[in-house]
Amino acid sequence: MKTYDLVVIGGGPAGSTVATLIKRYSPDLKVLVLEKALFPRHHVGESLLAGATPVLKEMGVYEQVNKHGFLEKLGATYIWGHDRKPWGFSFDELNTAFTSQGKRVSEIYTKAWQVNRAEYDHILLNHTEEAGVEVLQGARVVRLIQDQGSERITGVEYKDQDGLHTVACSWLVDCSGQDAFLGRKMSIRQYDEKMNNYALWGYWQGVRWNPEYLGSPELTRIFVVTTQHGWLWCIPLRRDTVSVGLVTHRQTLQHAQNSDQLYLNELASCQEIHSMLKDAYMVRVTPDQTRDVCAIQDWSYTSQRMSGPSWVLVGDSAGFVDPILSSGTMLTHELGQKAAYTLLSTFASSSDRQIQAYWDFYNDTYQTYLQAYRDMANFWYSNNFSMESWQWEARRILTQRDSTINLTDREAFTRIAFGYASRTESVGLFGSYAPFEALRLADGLFGTSWDAKSVAEKYAEHPLKLKENVQISDGMYYYWGRIRHTKRIIGENKEYLDLHPSEECFIDLLKNTCTLDTLSQTARSIQQRKELARSGIDLIVQLDNIGALV
Repeated sequence: MKTYDLVVIGGGPAGSTVATLIKRYSPDLKVLVLEKALFPRHHVGESLLAGATPVLKEMGVYEQVNKHGFLEKLGATYIWGHDRKPWGFSFDELNTAFTSQGKRVSEIYTKAWQVNRAEYDHILLNHTEEAGVEVLQGARVVRLIQDQGSERITGVEYKDQDGLHTVACSWLVDCSGQDAFLGRKMSIRQYDEKMNNYALWGYWQGVRWNPEYLGSPELTRIFVVTTQHGWLWCIPLRRDTVSVGLVTHRQTLQHAQNSDQLYLNELASCQEIHSMLKDAYMVRVTPDQTRDVCAIQDWSYTSQRMSGPSWVLVGDSAGFVDPILSSGTMLTHELGQKAAYTLLSTFASSSDRQIQAYWDFYNDTYQTYLQAYRDMANFWYSNNFSMESWQWEARRILTQRDSTINLTDREAFTRIAFGYASRTESVGLFGSYAPFEALRLADGLFGTSWDAKSVAEKYAEHPLKLKENVQISDGMYYYWGRIRHTKRIIGENKEYLDLHPSEECFIDLLKNTCTLDTLSQTARSIQQRKELARSGIDLIVQLDNIGALV
C-alpha cells in the first residue's frame, strides 16, 4: 500500500492551491490529489475577485492564467430593488486610493477575470501536476480509513477504472467542494436557513453587449440585477457568450410547476437582461454539461469545525456563503493558501500543543472570512434598500472588525467587494512584501492615512512610551509558507501590531522612555545586519494607529 504525507480529495481550485503550495515550500513531501472527474469538466462560479490573484502568483500559475485569454474583470454593476439606476465599483479604485497616498502596489492585487471554469480549473490542475504532485483523475474516494474509536484518518479507499485501491496518509485534505465528503460523513455541516436559496443557470450565445451593464469586452463587469423572484447574474465569458443565473428562494421553486420555465420566465421579465438576450440562444460550454438549464441547491452552509486530528476542510467543502459578491472562488484560493501554510507548519513542528494552536488559528481565520461575507449577504437579502444602504452596511461590518478604519461608505463596500474582508486578514495576501510593508499597504487599503510628517512632528520632542494598558502577547501570522511566531502589541482599542522577530528589541525600548531618534537608530542597526525591520517612523505611525502610545 502506497503511503503519502498528504492526500487531497478534489482537484478544483481548493485542491490545486493546497497541493501546489505544499510542493513549492516542501518539495520532499509526497502529495496525492484524487479527483473524481476527468478534466476539463463543467463547473459554476465564473467571476473571480482580485483577492485571489496574489495566491495564483504565489502558486506560479498567474502568468499562464493571465495569458490564457480570459476576459479581464474590471468590477461589477448592480441594479437592486425598485430603483433601476445602475451602480457599481471598479478594481482600479484601489489603485487610485494607493496613488493618492504616494504608494505603489503590484497589479496582481487589483486584477481578476471572468473565466470558463472548465478551462480555468484544468489550467490549475495541470500546473499542480507539473509542480510534482501526483494527480489521479477519474478517482472517486469511497471510504475513509480511521483509527478505531477515533476521528484520526490514516488513509482512504478510492475507485477508478481499474477497481478499488487503498492508500495511507498522514493528513487528509477535503477539497471535494459541495460534495463535502468529510463534512457529510462526520455530520458537521450546518445550513443557513435564512439563505435557503436555489440557483438555476445556463449559457447564452449571440448576446447583445451592453457596456452600461457589462463594461467593455477588454475590461468587463459582472452584472447583478434583482427580479420579482430573486436576482440574476450575468457574467461575460466571451464577446458574445454570457453565463446567466437566477438565484431564488427554495419556496419559490417549490411553487413553480417547471424549474426550467421559471428560469426562462424570470429572464424574460427582466428588461435589462431580456434586451441583451433578445436574439441569443442557449449553448452548452463543456461536453459533460448535460442540461441547458443547470441547478444547484443547499449551498449556504458552514462547518462546525474546519479541522480535526489528521484532517482539514478547505474551500466549498468547509463552507459557502452566497454568490452575491462572487466570493466563492476567491475564498477558496485565500483559505487554501492558509491551509497549506498550516499544514507546512504542522509538518515542521514536534509539539502537539503548538500544532493545536496552529489549527485553532486556521479555524478562527476561516470563520472570520466567512462571517464578513455572511453578514453582507444577510443584509442584501433581508432588505431592499438603495445603493447607499449597501455601502453603509459594508462600512458597519468593517468597523465592527476594525474601529480604526477611515473609509467612506463606498470605499468600505469596494474593499469587501474586492475580496479584502479585513485589515488583519489582508496582510497575509501582500506576501511579496516584507511583513511591515504588507501592514503599511493594509493600512492604506483600510483607510489609515500614512502621514509620516505629522506623526514625526507629534512625537519629535515627545518621549515615546507604551500606554500602561497595552498588552504584549504571543501572536501568529501567515507569511511565505508558514505560520510565523511573533510578539504582538495590543492597543487599547484591541487592534494589534505584529512585530518581526528581529524587532522584538523595540518592546524594551518602548516599555521605558525613548525618543524617535533612538528608535530610528535601533532600526537602522537592525537593517545594517541584513535583518528585517521597519523604520522608526513606520513603527510609530503603526503604533499610533492602534492607540498604543502615551
